[in-house]
Amino acid sequence: MPRPQTLRAELPPEQRQRYEQTLQRMDRFARIMDSQFRVPGTRFRFGLDPIIGLVPVFGDLIGFIIGSSLLVEGWRVKVGKRVLLRMLFNNLLELIVGIVPIFGDLFDAHWKANTRNAFLLRRHIESQLYPPPPPKRPWLLYSLLGVLVAMVVFYMVMVFGS
Repeated sequence: MPRPQTLRAELPPEQRQRYEQTLQRMDRFARIMDSQFRVPGTRFRFGLDPIIGLVPVFGDLIGFIIGSSLLVEGWRVKVGKRVLLRMLFNNLLELIVGIVPIFGDLFDAHWKANTRNAFLLRRHIESQLYPPPPPKRPWLLYSLLGVLVAMVVFYMVMVFGS
């Protein structure tokens, strides 16, 4: 996702730097856990998370604990409760379905909870770093409305002005 160019002026430089470091750290973490390796001849990518999940029951639990580090990052950068709950849901779903032999491991490789959570964190951090774009003005609508008003005024002058 391309980043806007304008930084928020009111953020202190050290907080901006901390946000940037958090973005780099969580992107690296999500890549290692979810998409570090590629199946040759395909576009399918997987990371350490589904490999760790191959260890029955404990592997998925370890993957859940490791993946919870993104929840801690979210708490540190003060994302809202809704985002934290969504991130927790992503991790819990991967844990619960991951417990099922074979299907759970395939689900882990496809679901990529860490990548989903990194995206949620990225969206929050970038909303803090960069101001939202100004709302677009519906100039065509305003122009048509102006022409319509001008036509009504012209009509009223022609009919009632004489």
